[in-house]
Amino acid sequence: MSRKANPTLIGLFIVVGLCLGAGAILLVTSSRLFNPTKEYILYFNASLKGLDPGAAVKFRGVTIGSVKEVLIHMNQAPADSSLPVIIQLNENLLKKRSDPAFDLTSEAEMDAHVKRGLRGRLEAESLLTGLLYVDLEFVPGNTPATYHQLKPVHKEIPTAPTEIQTLLENLARVDVAGLTQKMETLLTRLDDTLHDLDAREINRGITNLLVSLQGVISSGDLTNTLVSARRTLDELGQLSGKMRSRVDGLADSADQTLVESRATLSDLRQGLQEMRDLLDPHASLRKDINVTLDQMTETARSLGELSDLLTRHPNALLSGRKTPAPKP
Repeated sequence: MSRKANPTLIGLFIVVGLCLGAGAILLVTSSRLFNPTKEYILYFNASLKGLDPGAAVKFRGVTIGSVKEVLIHMNQAPADSSLPVIIQLNENLLKKRSDPAFDLTSEAEMDAHVKRGLRGRLEAESLLTGLLYVDLEFVPGNTPATYHQLKPVHKEIPTAPTEIQTLLENLARVDVAGLTQKMETLLTRLDDTLHDLDAREINRGITNLLVSLQGVISSGDLTNTLVSARRTLDELGQLSGKMRSRVDGLADSADQTLVESRATLSDLRQGLQEMRDLLDPHASLRKDINVTLDQMTETARSLGELSDLLTRHPNALLSGRKTPAPKP
């Protein structure tokens, strides 16, 4: 006899399944809901080995997003072999790590940055692992912007070759055959020049020069010259010491003379100040001199009157001065 299914258990199983499904959907979409992103597309004319979805997108080394897709061909000319990469820039990271003046989520601001030289490059996370990431930076030299999309599906950021790619391109432009031919010509000329040189004559000249130098070194004249030079240097040293001692004595004497001169000038300045004070119109000495001169003038006048009196009356010293008679 078969057992009847329990409707409650079946309903509970369905509810649990629906809750798990909704949770999975929310888990997948939560990152998009709470971390809004802005998508851009870049086309690289290089191998994308080591660049996988989820790889970092950086601005001059600072992480600002991640790689969404790595494609082979998308919305480009059939002969265009560049590989498209779609990236996502995290708006929350950009707001957190920059101010509103530098906005990479605005298409207008992005166009302005591209005009200033903003380009995308492939850089290696590590030489050991070979993993790559997309780096956005301002490339010097005003690299021309090249666009690949046939229709404006995504906002496109131009790319620039890596330093290794630039080096290889420059090496490819080098005329190796021409350089080889020039080197061969130079070596041929050098070989001909060496053949034209008389090696025996050169060796003979060098030998004669060495013999002459040996003779000069071994001769007594050089030794005597060195001894005389040493003696002269010693005498110069002694003379320098004597001159230094005399100069020091003269300097001390000059210092003492300067001190005495300063004292004399100070005394002279003080004497002049005292004379200036005496000759001042308001000085007491000058007033006393004026009073004395007035008194001397009065005395001279009195002596003059006495002299006149004695001239008219010689006996005035004996009889005294006569009082004139009153007039009737």
